[in-house]
Amino acid sequence: MLLLGACGQRSGLHGGAAPAAGSNLAVGADSFSSQGRSFPASTVRLFQGAPPPPVTNGASATKAAAGSVVKKVVSPPTATAGGTLAGPVGPNPLALCPVQGPVSGSDGFGAPRYAGGYHPHAGIDIMAPEGAPIVAPFPGMAVATPNLLGGNAVTVYGAQGYVYNAHLSRYGRLGPVGTGTVVGYVGNTGDAQGGATHDHFEWHPKVDPANLWRSSYGYTTIGTAIDPFPYLKAIC
Repeated sequence: MLLLGACGQRSGLHGGAAPAAGSNLAVGADSFSSQGRSFPASTVRLFQGAPPPPVTNGASATKAAAGSVVKKVVSPPTATAGGTLAGPVGPNPLALCPVQGPVSGSDGFGAPRYAGGYHPHAGIDIMAPEGAPIVAPFPGMAVATPNLLGGNAVTVYGAQGYVYNAHLSRYGRLGPVGTGTVVGYVGNTGDAQGGATHDHFEWHPKVDPANLWRSSYGYTTIGTAIDPFPYLKAIC
């Protein structure tokens, strides 16, 4: 059964073998689920240089690189019957599913949220049992980035961008991490308190892919986040 989250963060999948690294991804239905898999951790490669500033939620979010700031605007919503993609989404930047164990979810990128004022949902809610491990999907630097809406949150900065995980019950390892390092545990802190436990997951690439997935809510980007659904569908 498909589980839907009520996450208010600003800023879906079925089981199967993950594609080979570097392969182009194809996607189908707007949901995902898995009974859980076990992944070996890769060799740790440390994040080089100081990480970018902590996550900034909302449509006014910016990217900072090489001392310059490039603003991205929220893509205008358009009515669609389901998620769409102009072409291959490209190589998957995520080496494994951010939440280990049984998970489920749907493409809620751009869904309306009202906690803290109206805003489109800037991520995907990965539904999982409380305490399920949240792992780094690539080598990098894990930084605690708690905030009012996200509660306990952790951001992992890597070579291609950063991921943001919110509503943690508690933190795991922070600092330099390798692929598969546990950086936190699923919970419902922040504006998710009292609701279903899940990981609010966002992907913020340094460079957007040429072909962006458009969710059924009509969004491709929100702030610096892009819809990570096709990547999650391939690996969770």
